[in-house]
Amino acid sequence: MDKLKQWMDIAKNMHGGDFWNNIFDQDFAKQFMNDQQYNQRFSSPEGQSTREEKNSRTFPAIDLLESEQEVIVMIELPGVMKENLELGLNGNILTIKGKALPIHPHLNITYSERFYGEFQRQITLPDTVSPNQLSAKFWNGILFVSYQRTVEKGEIIPID
Repeated sequence: MDKLKQWMDIAKNMHGGDFWNNIFDQDFAKQFMNDQQYNQRFSSPEGQSTREEKNSRTFPAIDLLESEQEVIVMIELPGVMKENLELGLNGNILTIKGKALPIHPHLNITYSERFYGEFQRQITLPDTVSPNQLSAKFWNGILFVSYQRTVEKGEIIPID
């Protein structure tokens, strides 16, 4: 029992707080489990990234920015060439498809955190727009897709 108490004191001092409350704290446990899963995925026996790891990450990363007049979607595509991208629109669903190719395909990858391969991501836009309203520009590995919002002011109806 004394050994357990000593261990508890050491754990409390090293952890810098109430050790057991933090162990059972759900946010802490989730973060710990995510870190463990991340470490397991990135350390396959061959030293290469695994298929499971590639499928578990969301690629490409996006930012959705909006104001009353405009909506901008920033799609992060590091190392992807414009020629390997396809952009589609169906109602308010923007679809980005493409292929991320290795920069040095002749070299063996011994460790990788980057995504390689085909990808597709659907982004729900806040408005329904037509394809001719969209503007797309590719700059420094970021695809900017934007459109101007149409502000329709209805007519005022007099009340009797």
